[in-house]
Amino acid sequence: MRKFTALLVCALAVNLLVAQVNAPQTTELKIGSSYFTMPNLAPDEYLPNTIILKVKDQYRANCQQFGITGLDKLTGFFSMVGTETCEKMFPNHQKPAKQYNELGQKLADLSLIYTMKFNGGFGLEKVINKLFALGYFEFVEPYYIPKAEFTPNDPQQGSQYHLTRIDAYLGWNTQQGSSNVVIGITDTGIELTHNDLSGQIKYNTADGPAVNGIDDDLDGFIDNYYGWDVGMNDRDPSWQANNHGVHVSGCAAAHTNNNTMIAAPGFNCKLLPVKISDASGTLIAAYQGITYAADHGADIINCSWGGGGGGAFGQTIIDYATINMGALVIAACGNNSSDEAFYPAAYNYVISIASTGATDIKSGFSNYNYTVDVCAPGSSILSTINGNTTGQMSGTSMASPVAAGVAGIIKSQYPTYTGLQVGAMLKATAKSSILSLSGNLAYANKLGTGLVNMNNGVTMPTAKYIEFANRFITDNNDDVFMIGDVLSISGDFINYLAPTTSACTATLTSLSGNCTVINGSFPIGVLATLAQTNNTTTPFTAQINTGTPINAVIPFRVAITDGSSTTNHYFSVIVNVDYINVTMNDVWTTITSKGRIGYNQDGQQQGLGFKYMIPDSAMMYESSMMIGNSSTRVSDMFRGTAATGDVDNSTLVRVYQVTPTVFSDFDLSGQFRDNLAPSPIGITTRHNAYAWMSIGNRKYVIVEYWLKNTGTSTVSNLWCGVISDWDVTDVTYGNNKANQDASRKMGYVYNTIGGGYYAGIKVLTQTPFNHYGIDNVGGGGGGVDPTAGTPEFSTSEKFTVLSTSRPTAGNTQTNGNDVMSCVSSGPFTVNVGDSVKVAFALLAGDNLADLQTSADNAQVMYDGLTGMSSESLNEYGFDVYPNPTNGLSYLQFFLDEAATVDIRLFDALGNEVATVASGEMGAGKQDLWADLSRLSSGMYYYQITVNGKTISKKIIVTNE
Repeated sequence: MRKFTALLVCALAVNLLVAQVNAPQTTELKIGSSYFTMPNLAPDEYLPNTIILKVKDQYRANCQQFGITGLDKLTGFFSMVGTETCEKMFPNHQKPAKQYNELGQKLADLSLIYTMKFNGGFGLEKVINKLFALGYFEFVEPYYIPKAEFTPNDPQQGSQYHLTRIDAYLGWNTQQGSSNVVIGITDTGIELTHNDLSGQIKYNTADGPAVNGIDDDLDGFIDNYYGWDVGMNDRDPSWQANNHGVHVSGCAAAHTNNNTMIAAPGFNCKLLPVKISDASGTLIAAYQGITYAADHGADIINCSWGGGGGGAFGQTIIDYATINMGALVIAACGNNSSDEAFYPAAYNYVISIASTGATDIKSGFSNYNYTVDVCAPGSSILSTINGNTTGQMSGTSMASPVAAGVAGIIKSQYPTYTGLQVGAMLKATAKSSILSLSGNLAYANKLGTGLVNMNNGVTMPTAKYIEFANRFITDNNDDVFMIGDVLSISGDFINYLAPTTSACTATLTSLSGNCTVINGSFPIGVLATLAQTNNTTTPFTAQINTGTPINAVIPFRVAITDGSSTTNHYFSVIVNVDYINVTMNDVWTTITSKGRIGYNQDGQQQGLGFKYMIPDSAMMYESSMMIGNSSTRVSDMFRGTAATGDVDNSTLVRVYQVTPTVFSDFDLSGQFRDNLAPSPIGITTRHNAYAWMSIGNRKYVIVEYWLKNTGTSTVSNLWCGVISDWDVTDVTYGNNKANQDASRKMGYVYNTIGGGYYAGIKVLTQTPFNHYGIDNVGGGGGGVDPTAGTPEFSTSEKFTVLSTSRPTAGNTQTNGNDVMSCVSSGPFTVNVGDSVKVAFALLAGDNLADLQTSADNAQVMYDGLTGMSSESLNEYGFDVYPNPTNGLSYLQFFLDEAATVDIRLFDALGNEVATVASGEMGAGKQDLWADLSRLSSGMYYYQITVNGKTISKKIIVTNE
């Protein structure tokens, strides 16, 4: 199962838009970001054929409880995929009366969230992306099914060591909890008759214990006296199948000081049971459970469950519970013993809990991460279990409710605190000394502020906690963070607790050697409780260093210090990405460094796809250059054996823009090889891309591949092609057909619905043409079936579409199918050290005639590229090394024929500094050097001219 993604790409430029990863460049998930990433999921981690979506506010009038009406494109799409139901998830919720609270935090609107079920036949991933592409929705996601987070152990009696570790006995001397403070337990259910739980339940007296079938309190739930079973939509929250929720309830607030069984941190705080599982114990209504708890008075909401999947729906629910309703959500950080974000714990506003044992060392099973806020005991915790008894369990599932019980005591001590203030106090008063224990040093900065401490929490009213929130990161240019760029980092400093002094200061530190902080200090000064300021006018600044790896993740820490109080906040930025978006003309696409086209990663991530005339609608689902010479040797970056698709190529030269341009208005070049393939062919590919702005040439982008045999033996029967999963007219991709125009060496795809656009791929080089149309449906329509088997799209099937002909696809249905197309050329025989060139035009048009005109124009343009061939300057990319240099500078390039070459060195102002070479040079690899030791430090650039064609290359001199 490949990863799911919801995609929205925003057009930000009309010339060059170099792609960025996960804007806005932090680990914090933002609703409405360009896209969000979800991990690979097992089949039991999401509901099949089920989607959660949120309608944009401007379409509110179209929203009914049991459907969305009046949107023709949506109606047609629902019909095409066989939609069975589409109904509001929270029909009792209305739009908030205002958009923001007093701190400028946006209130969540649950009234436009729907659950949609369809009857199959279409892949879940694709349905999600196509729905999002309609433009009607804020988010479209799978329906995640989280799992309870605990590590079972044989039940046994034992001491409750954890109460001592969190200083509960000392804390209870000050505060034993208020019955007005409610801890919501969203879990597998409770044992209502348990002697240590029954007296702790917050009964809904407004609805009364009598079962009368009437919603007495008009809250939308009938007879919900004991809580609610959200998973099965009934009044009984008693546990089923899994007693996890019984144990969790006791960890938080079992009846204490009653001479019965156990004590619990929450003491007199009450429990609100919210069962979120079905009869089998599967957590099918987890986030709905959070909503119910928030709506029914829970001050603290415990979530001893989660998973790796985190989308905008979950964050919206957290926003609602926290910002709209003022609750505090506390969640387990996961039991995978790994450094990873876990949801809902990793969401913004949630308090993420790691687990410790009896010696305050991180439990072996517990996750750790920058997203962790605090720790709590979670190993061998004695608590209530079913059968009116007690037993031990271990897990972050136990640590989370222990922390929730402490939070309940803090809320009881400071009843006017909002949930976020309670969370701030929990973090500010944690026992930080555990972080320096030898067993915890390996998890530096990833166990939060320390171990929760109840006594500190209720006896330190002057504790301080300032949040660094709403971060904004830019390079004040294209917001593509590359080597040499200076990042500007700003945000809001929100004071949740005691007022600060004039000495309060924020300090930025890079936790990576790949980034150097330039300005790392901001004077926060005096801030009253619940006041805020920002550093927008004097932001932090940091520069990305030379040598930073591709797609590097740079973690930062912002330390906020006021006297003896220090609060640390962590975030990450992804820099030095390895793909470029082409937005030069009417066709927008993405050129990557490893052979993918349209998107840098599987699942429509990191890129524009292939767009024509409709900026928010992608005509291509995925595409890749593909080579092969047998049924067991194919190298590509398309779907196949791995969850993320085949990854057969590695980058040698990252794709870059050639400046000044040589051939077109926008030249790109790069180099990769197929060494990651299970059976490499031994081909190194120099790839180039060209785009023009001139009339007649605005509807295509050319991609050119120089295939060099860098292996040890002759490669025979080699084919090279471009394979694409086309979704022409995007939303109605199930109505596509594929065909070919053999005279133009072009395969194309079109939509059978009237007025649909056309897209195609054409062979431009004087090499053979082949086209294979693929029905991307079960059975393959009589051809190759890319949807079945393991792998779904095998090496043998890929070679078939590369090397054999199938002119059409989509003919098994009157209105077409979901189709793919492979346009290829071959076979070639390539001796060791030799190369063969194959070029393709990626085309779009309003109709077939328009597409054919663009194909003809692309051929004329490509045939007219004269003078220095792309191989001449690009086979070795005009390499300059080392860069920076403080002495000798070496230059390397390749000429495929004898040529007149002139190489000069200029300073940053354009003044000529030296002539490196001038005159005739023979064919082949060229190696030159220049002595730059006499130059002053600074930026220079080489200018190389071959037969009248010129390119430039920067060089940094660092002479002392």
